[in-house]
Amino acid sequence: MRSSSKRSLGVCLIFVFFFILASTNLIYGQSTIVHGIIRDSVTNKPVEYATVRFDGTNVGKLSDDDGKFSVSNSSGNGKLIISLMGYDTKTVNVPINQVSRLEIKLSASGVQLGEVVIRRTKEKYSKKDNPAVELIKKVIENKHNYLVTSRDYYMNDEYDRILFALNDYQSAKGLLKNMKFLSKYADTSLIDNKSILPFSVRETTSNLYYRKNPKATRRVITAYQNQGIDQEINTESIDAIVAEVFKEVDITDNTINLLLHDFVGPLSSTSSVNFYKWYIIDTVSIDQKRYVNLGFVPFNTRDVGFIGNIYVQPEAPYAIKKVSFRVPNRINVNYVDNMLVTQEFEEKSPDLWVPVRFTTAIDLSMYNMAKFYVQKERTFSNFIFDLPLEAAFSGSAPVIYLSDYKKQKDGYWNNNRPDALNKDYRMDEMMVEFRQNKVIDITLKVADILSSQYVPTSREEEKNKLDIGTPLTFYSYNHLEGNRIRLTASTTKFFHPHFYLYGYGAYGTKDGKWKYYGEATWAFNRKNYHKDEYPRHNLSIAYKYDVNPLGQRFLQAERDNILLSFKAKRYNNMTYDRMAEINYLHEYYNGFSYNLFGRTHDENAAGDLRFERRNEDDMLIEMGNIKTTEVGLNLRYAHDEKFFQQRRRRRSLPSKGVILTLSHTIGLKDVLNGQFNYHKSALAIDKEFWIAPYGRLGVTLKGEKVWGKVPFPILLSANANSSVTIQRGSFYMLKPLEFLNDSQFTWDVSYRMGGWLFNRIPLIKGLKWREVAGFRGFFGDLNKKNNPDYNRNLMIFPEDSRTMGKKPYMEYSVGIENIFQFFRVDYVRRLNYFDTPGIDKHGFRISFDVSF
Repeated sequence: MRSSSKRSLGVCLIFVFFFILASTNLIYGQSTIVHGIIRDSVTNKPVEYATVRFDGTNVGKLSDDDGKFSVSNSSGNGKLIISLMGYDTKTVNVPINQVSRLEIKLSASGVQLGEVVIRRTKEKYSKKDNPAVELIKKVIENKHNYLVTSRDYYMNDEYDRILFALNDYQSAKGLLKNMKFLSKYADTSLIDNKSILPFSVRETTSNLYYRKNPKATRRVITAYQNQGIDQEINTESIDAIVAEVFKEVDITDNTINLLLHDFVGPLSSTSSVNFYKWYIIDTVSIDQKRYVNLGFVPFNTRDVGFIGNIYVQPEAPYAIKKVSFRVPNRINVNYVDNMLVTQEFEEKSPDLWVPVRFTTAIDLSMYNMAKFYVQKERTFSNFIFDLPLEAAFSGSAPVIYLSDYKKQKDGYWNNNRPDALNKDYRMDEMMVEFRQNKVIDITLKVADILSSQYVPTSREEEKNKLDIGTPLTFYSYNHLEGNRIRLTASTTKFFHPHFYLYGYGAYGTKDGKWKYYGEATWAFNRKNYHKDEYPRHNLSIAYKYDVNPLGQRFLQAERDNILLSFKAKRYNNMTYDRMAEINYLHEYYNGFSYNLFGRTHDENAAGDLRFERRNEDDMLIEMGNIKTTEVGLNLRYAHDEKFFQQRRRRRSLPSKGVILTLSHTIGLKDVLNGQFNYHKSALAIDKEFWIAPYGRLGVTLKGEKVWGKVPFPILLSANANSSVTIQRGSFYMLKPLEFLNDSQFTWDVSYRMGGWLFNRIPLIKGLKWREVAGFRGFFGDLNKKNNPDYNRNLMIFPEDSRTMGKKPYMEYSVGIENIFQFFRVDYVRRLNYFDTPGIDKHGFRISFDVSF
């Protein structure tokens, strides 16, 4: 089951990356600050959702539910503009570089469209007989009829740029005040004209090919460059997060995924008129043609929706000319101070409109300390329609990179940027001057280590053949080993483009044993960083001697993790496992992969665990080590899966796709000392249902079966989590190896409401808490041939292990996340099997999730 804790490390990496840079720029300068309240001039009641901005800026802040607002500006402009649909726009002059407090009264006015007059009053909003609602219904009904995706084929050129910057930059203030040279690299925000200091710019030119039936797209990357801090640190683990967090907006989608949230789309076929209030603002003339300006605002501005305007044709095909929207001030989305999204379209013919330019600009801040600005631009040009190019769709890769896409000649970008965006931010020049500062140089090195989790052994990238890591796995603790110290090493592509080595050594201070793992991999695909880049096509051999905690599978984090060292209860069902393996893995772009493997295990009971059986005289007899030889096949299909890569681990991002896995393992007796014949099969399905604006429902179902007579370490046991942290796919009140089965069915249902309920509760709604709940369980059965009570040739179960009754094991959890915007706490309760000795009926689990 995907969870925010899985993606939170990726989002956290973005903020760590930004925060380290911003820690050198805590700037507080002179600003014009205005606090106030807006009232209706007749009723004297507060006016909500009015836009308050300084003249010359594109968008400002909104008044809250009580009509209150607070805005600031550092440009020296003292002209304040207050506007709202249904009211006359008002202009107020305020003293610059001072703090002012105002009470502003707006006068209601008529807004006309033909013979229709809509007046903003305190009367109840009505969808019935509302001309704005009738018009938007027609726009939604026709939203797919005139766009480029209605054509059988098309191709076009695209230019993309994403810029990251420090927001509200002032050269004379803060820790950067001595770096006067930075002022020449400053720019201006699209949102409020504040000064920004860009520190990362990524540019891409590409050709896009589209086919309607069967639907397919192919993008050919013709050129790419990144400038600024990206060239100083390893951004591999951040790139996928950036692409998903700041993904392109399709205004026709029912739900718009942005900032890892599902926003209800203004043109949603199912929710638009029920989620948004619609108003006709006025008519405007654009390119000598008449369009209706439709305004929209959510019924509840704390829900995940937008406020904005859509300019549409008043007659068929009701095409969209321009879109402009932002998020409400009170929306339950973290770290976003302001956001502006604009999209422009052009008419090629009455039944064909093409996109021209899409812009997204976002102001981000972390607790008002670190302030950032992100601006993403995409332009479209050179459309060609209905020219079949089937050759473009050969192969399975959705994105194709030309061999020299990173090697462009001088002047390429100045010649190929659109005129409106043809600006060189001179990041290379800035970084040369920037790195001359020792503090900055050290800060960038720390950021590189945090983002990659590895320390290079050479300062020059092309000479670095070995990385040492990792900080999170260096120290951990368990009851068998005590303090566990681990050091990891991994070769890079500069050691060999196809051959990779990986290994670790670990030592336990309590058991006094060394553990180790070594792996050699041949990657059939040439890699940019390491062997596990998507898609993997690898052949590996490995050898390991380490501790194996029976009944616990670490699906979300490595077992050697200091955060998992904090245990809710002591368990000691562990073995020392000596494993040898050969593994072949092949992934495809369509989401399908298969994995062939062969392995041997030689396990010895450790700690309090014993491998014993009872003889006919009821005496316990030591059985020695368990030796198994296995071969197997794993099949996996992950439709539309999203993830970000961290060397050897992938962490899922929210996705509407489904993941299916099927595996079968065969145990071979008398082959390489194997002691048992058996078959083990598993089938699982993992799916998230996005129910905007009501959150996300995740469901995981898994069925498993073991055929053959086997000892208890080979039997099935549900995954137990003995730590105090929240770990997906785990049972929190279950003891490891508490129930042993040879057939088992498991379910896990989780619901993340996203604050939908709390947003409606007075006093609580301002905290931006979010509701979470879960219900999980399993039922199983054990054949008598695998039960030592009936078969004395088998090992007896550990002291606290048992067979299941006719009822399934069940537990539920309810919790609150987004406490202080990063903390989550769940209350977990066990629902049955209370007669098991030493169990806890209920408890609390925590996690730290950095998420929007």
